[in-house]
Amino acid sequence: MATRIVTTSRPMTADADIVLNTASDATRAKAWLPGHVGDIALRAAEGRVEWRAAGRDGLAGRLRVIGSGTGASEAELEVEVDESADPAEVRETLDGALRALAAEVDQNFNVS
Repeated sequence: MATRIVTTSRPMTADADIVLNTASDATRAKAWLPGHVGDIALRAAEGRVEWRAAGRDGLAGRLRVIGSGTGASEAELEVEVDESADPAEVRETLDGALRALAAEVDQNFNVS
């Protein structure tokens, strides 16, 4: 089965560590990751979070976060999909996931 990599990125209004910690929080992951998540692994030294789908049909991939200045970072989401998958649809799903992650980061960052 042939596969392809689909990526998308988004600026975040928080330091990379905050984005990574929010992204890898199992309770918050359900709010932003597409599909049913099986395992989540934080690779903080490498600036990334990896996840596997709970079932065979779900998306699995990685989130990489790079600091881009004081209080800001860039998040890149990457998944490997079957070659027959429409890249535009997959990218739309990933864009939605990054929007949801940004909302979770904002909520996490602004909790008093």
